[in-house]
Amino acid sequence: MSKPIIIKQATFLSVLLLAALVFFSGCNGEPEREEEEVTVETEDMGKQPWVLDIEEATIANPNYRLARWTGEYMQMVLMSIEPGGVIDLEVHEDHDQFIRIEQGEARIRMGKTEEDLTFDENVTDDWAVFIPAGYWHEVRNTGNTDLKLYTIYAPPEHPSGTLHETYEDAEGYHE
Repeated sequence: MSKPIIIKQATFLSVLLLAALVFFSGCNGEPEREEEEVTVETEDMGKQPWVLDIEEATIANPNYRLARWTGEYMQMVLMSIEPGGVIDLEVHEDHDQFIRIEQGEARIRMGKTEEDLTFDENVTDDWAVFIPAGYWHEVRNTGNTDLKLYTIYAPPEHPSGTLHETYEDAEGYHE
């Protein structure tokens, strides 16, 4: 009769181990935290000393275009582009541009003329793009999530404090 007791104990231990495994599989050793609500500042902090966690600010930004620092000779703009969205083909004759991809996937096309975009690259997180003055360029979100990037214009491209919540807002601005 001791044999059924051993089986029962082994079954009980198996169930107990399985329950513990299920319970602890969701734990990573840290207490669960409520999701923090992120406040996105929209004030242009230009023409004064300023520091920020640029990756955090870029990823948290929900706006298509947000000028966060506009100085005399340079400007930093945060952008969020929906899947399939685009920064339309454009050229800046009198200034260079730098783009840093913080999240997402994009196709970058550039060329010396609007009809001849010979530069064509796919980029993802942590890539930097350098656009010389006078080059036509287009940035297209090719991923399934929002493309999060920041761009630096030298000299500034947009009025201080520019905020376009959507692509359509930005499109109306250029017209």
